Amino acid sequence: MKTRSLLLLSLILIIGFILGWLSSTYVSNRRLKEFRSYASYEGFRYHALDMLNPTEEQKGKIIPVIEEFSEKNQELKLRYRKEFGQMMKKYREELTPLLTDEQLRCIEKGKRRNSPSNMRRRGPGRGGRQRDGSGPPPSR
Repeated sequence: MKTRSLLLLSLILIIGFILGWLSSTYVSNRRLKEFRSYASYEGFRYHALDMLNPTEEQKGKIIPVIEEFSEKNQELKLRYRKEFGQMMKKYREELTPLLTDEQLRCIEKGKRRNSPSNMRRRGPGRGGRQRDGSGPPPSR
């Protein structure tokens, strides 16, 4: 009888742990997905309007301001990605002569894993917005 009770208690604890872990992961991913959506033009606009909840009278004045800063946000993001890509290319060029063949293979493996073609293979809707910030705003 004691063995059966211990097994049942252990099973309940394991199920509780798994359910807690899954729900925590779900909540974290949902928050991260919402945070990432701010990076796109549409997402920035959507969140600003959702947060402010302007009246119809205010919308006429607020929307142009939001759109201007949505564009600036998009331009800044694109400029950052371009500059970061150039910096990483220079980093690899300077680092390559200093590494062993095995270390170079590790870098190449990491590059392939994070390549744009591999990102497309994951498909839309998996892991939040696409790298270009496209996609629908998160549903609430």
